[in-house]
Amino acid sequence: MKKLLLVSAIAASTLMASGYKIPEQSLNSTGLAGAYVSNTSAADAAYYNPANMAFMSSDKHLELNAMYIHLNPVDFKGTVGAAPSHSAQSASEDFIIPQIYLVSAPLGEDEDVRIGLSINAPAGLSKRWTEGVESAMAKEFTLKVIEVNPTFSYRILDNLSIAAGVRFIYSEGVVKTAPAGGNLDLQGDSWDVGYNLAMSYKPLDVWGLAVTYRSDVSLSEEGGNSFVHPTYGKVSTPASVSLPLPATLAVATDVDVTSSTNIELTYERTFWSTYKELNIQIPAAGPLPGMPATKNWIDTNTIRLGLTQGIGESVNLMVGLAYDETPVPAETLGFELPDSDAVIGSLGVRWAVTDAVDIGAAVLYDAKAKRTVEASDQNKNYIAGEFTNSSAILASVGLGYKF
Repeated sequence: MKKLLLVSAIAASTLMASGYKIPEQSLNSTGLAGAYVSNTSAADAAYYNPANMAFMSSDKHLELNAMYIHLNPVDFKGTVGAAPSHSAQSASEDFIIPQIYLVSAPLGEDEDVRIGLSINAPAGLSKRWTEGVESAMAKEFTLKVIEVNPTFSYRILDNLSIAAGVRFIYSEGVVKTAPAGGNLDLQGDSWDVGYNLAMSYKPLDVWGLAVTYRSDVSLSEEGGNSFVHPTYGKVSTPASVSLPLPATLAVATDVDVTSSTNIELTYERTFWSTYKELNIQIPAAGPLPGMPATKNWIDTNTIRLGLTQGIGESVNLMVGLAYDETPVPAETLGFELPDSDAVIGSLGVRWAVTDAVDIGAAVLYDAKAKRTVEASDQNKNYIAGEFTNSSAILASVGLGYKF
């Protein structure tokens, strides 16, 4: 029983890693590799920078998006504990994520107040290993997150606006492991609350500055754990675990180089260092003490560069490039997320079909660097080896409507 619970604790302690945050949450953000904070001008401003809602046209703005995500298999070669050197490959993963954005018409006679709403999935995804010791440690790690984010913006001056919102987060988590002697299945869900803030300043008509902040939200998953005990058969117990959806600070600037060309540079800081350790509670035959698992993740930096090029009166082309650091140190890296630094490239196009309707598509490629864990790293999951070929493809389609 203790061995089974220990494996469950180690596995569940890194559930958030399988979810990770998904910065690209709209067509424009996908096409610009996330360099989309200062120059937000569509309904998705309600999520990326609600302060910019105050500078939008007086129409109501609606945007519907659908995103497809494909995670390629990850290859591992090396050792785990006393097991001999071997090779393994994770399963590929596919997901479809819908997104909805709405910005109201100006409220009141002075037209300085706007209300927005975003519904999307800022974190989630999954990782599965189907065979070998990898399956014993990470048979399945799945996290589903839905955020409902109403926002409010106020234009203080003609060129200065502020905004705030409330983050209502619903999450579901699944952890499955297959240690020797029985299977473990931990499931839970929760509703949690956070906030977001934003400010936009336009010193010149062609130059914008923006700062946004999304608060840390602790995902307090509560549910149950079922496993097959070698002596007593299937056993079910309550279980709970708390996971961080980290705070994020973005500082961005954009410049209209010409009347049809815009360049944006975004710096993003994600505060993963709040994920120091995770306690999972699995009462069985009476309450058991929390079983901590050290994570010691680190804060990360991401640099994003986006180019928007207008062609004629109705078409915008988008190109993006980004460099994203991993928060996972070699000491605590595991099979649920063998993460590494990434280089990101993207392309997108948006076409104004009429004055009221536009459509578009974008694609993004996230290429992860090779990740090596040396014996000297003293990995807490007893991993020594190399992870390669980790990458993801995102494709987004969207429809915008002004009324």
